[in-house]
Amino acid sequence: MLMKRFLPMALSGLAGYALWQWQTRRNEQRLKTSHAKPEEMTTWEGEGGALHRTGPHMGPEPAKPAP
Repeated sequence: MLMKRFLPMALSGLAGYALWQWQTRRNEQRLKTSHAKPEEMTTWEGEGGALHRTGPHMGPEPAKPAP
């Protein structure tokens, strides 16, 4: 009678502990690799390029500095 109750509880406790350890290890590995810097994007709107999110704008021509 005691073994019928004790064995399933012990096995489910062991399985729960193994799952907890696996999730902890997986989260640590994921956090180590997810901090890569994004690729830098450079565009110049005044020189014929377009802004990354808004696209090209039809504004006034850029003024050249006087000598």
